[in-house]
Amino acid sequence: MPTKRTPADQQTHATLIEELVGVLAHEGFTVSAADGVAGYAAPYELSNDGYGDQEDKAPDVYAYDPARKCYIIGEAKTGNGDLESNHALTQWNVFLDQSNSRSGAPSVLYVILPSSKVPLFQGLITHYIHREYWHRVVVVSSSRVSGQA
Repeated sequence: MPTKRTPADQQTHATLIEELVGVLAHEGFTVSAADGVAGYAAPYELSNDGYGDQEDKAPDVYAYDPARKCYIIGEAKTGNGDLESNHALTQWNVFLDQSNSRSGAPSVLYVILPSSKVPLFQGLITHYIHREYWHRVVVVSSSRVSGQA
């Protein structure tokens, strides 16, 4: 079950998703879906092949990198109880288990967080995500959300 967010966290999450769409577009990726962002379809669920809570997971943003011929999976996290939940732990595994069926290129996971939450996430990633996947996780520090109260 996804993390229950306060109204303030919901707004922060929406702001992070919008910012991540801009970051991915700026990097030359083709954004095809973004949760709650006008002009984009809702992201579809990605198949869970047996991880964590066994549920399929939809990312916040879905894009494609034409240069590397791989999918970009984008996730926004506020850092307020949404980094170590069973839902989030399953997301990390499901998202990093994806690859392009034509090219075989594995997906790359972009995670955007408030700037103050980046060190926490970087510590968690080494604990929860297997070392062989670390190079496919890109941490984006929000320039719009600091995370400070």
